[in-house]
Amino acid sequence: MEDKDIIKEENISKKENNELNDTKREKMSYEEENQPIEEKIEKETRTMEELLVQLRTEKNWTIFHLIEKLQEVGITVDEKKIKKWEIGLEYPDLDTIYKLSEIYMIPSETFIVAKSNSYEKGMESIHMIFIKWFCYITGFSLKIGYISFYVVIFGALVGSFMYFIEQAKIVTMLHWE
Repeated sequence: MEDKDIIKEENISKKENNELNDTKREKMSYEEENQPIEEKIEKETRTMEELLVQLRTEKNWTIFHLIEKLQEVGITVDEKKIKKWEIGLEYPDLDTIYKLSEIYMIPSETFIVAKSNSYEKGMESIHMIFIKWFCYITGFSLKIGYISFYVVIFGALVGSFMYFIEQAKIVTMLHWE
């Protein structure tokens, strides 16, 4: 009789334990679902360049500090390479992404999603490549490069419009003579 009672108690405690685990799982999924929308969007839509800059600046590291950290884990890069990553001209390879995830202590999946987001956001369109190279060569930020690009485009449109008006005046003068 005692063996049956012990088995019943073990079964009851296992059942209670399973119910407790189910409750914990439900609570965790509820918390994940009800995470603030801004945090979900921020995490899901960051591009590789935004992520790299954010992680480095959060730790108050310079590019040279990051170079040292990468060298400690066996990745040799120079300042130009990291600047190209942070501007979005190039992206780190998978080995480097894995090492970066170890250095920053975040899942490598975060980097992969960010790289995918960079492509999805159209960051590889021709005008963005031009802006990124302009910023890389001049040392300007992407915002300044982006604004400069559109100022130049606007200026070119105004200049071409003025040129065509001038040509129209010349044609009109020739026509009346």
